Amino acid sequence: YEHLIKRVAVDPRYDWVLISSMVYQESHFNPSARSWAGALGLLQLMPETGVRFGADDLSDPIQNLSAGYDYLIWLDKRLAINVPNPKERVKFVIAAYNVGLGHVMDAIRLAQKFGKNGQVWSGNVETAILLKSNPAYYSDPVVKHGFCRATETVAYVKSVLDRYHNYCKALL
Repeated sequence: YEHLIKRVAVDPRYDWVLISSMVYQESHFNPSARSWAGALGLLQLMPETGVRFGADDLSDPIQNLSAGYDYLIWLDKRLAINVPNPKERVKFVIAAYNVGLGHVMDAIRLAQKFGKNGQVWSGNVETAILLKSNPAYYSDPVVKHGFCRATETVAYVKSVLDRYHNYCKALL
C-alpha cells in the first residue's frame, strides 16, 4: 500500500512513513481488518468517522487512507490552539486518533490543573491521561469525557513513534 499512502500523505508532519507506522499498528496492513469496537480497514476508522471524512466503503484502501488522513489533519487543526509546537502536536494527534479528541483535551486540562505542561506529551499530558482511569480524576470537574483506559493510548503513541523512527532509519 506504499504507493497509496504516498499519494494521500501530503503534509510533511504526517508523511507516508508515519502513516505506514499507524497502518501497521491499526491493521497490520489488512484492508479487511475489523476491531471489536467496529472500526474498519487499514486505518481502523469507525463507520461514522469514515462517512464524515468522505468514505462510504472503509474496506476500500484508498477511501480508508484518505478519510483517515483527513481525520488526522482535522485533529491537528483542532489541537493547534492548545499545542502550538507542530512536532510536539503530532504526539497529541496520534493519541487523539486512538482515544478521541475529548479524552486528550481532558488530559490537557488535568495536566494544567496539576501544574504540568499541557503543551508537552511526555511526562505531562501523557501522565495526566493515565489518571483518567481513576474515579478521583475522571470525576474531576475539568474532565468532560469521563473514564478512559489510557494505558492503551500511551502504548499506542509510543509504538507508532518508535516504529516510525525505525522505519526512517531503515530507509536511510
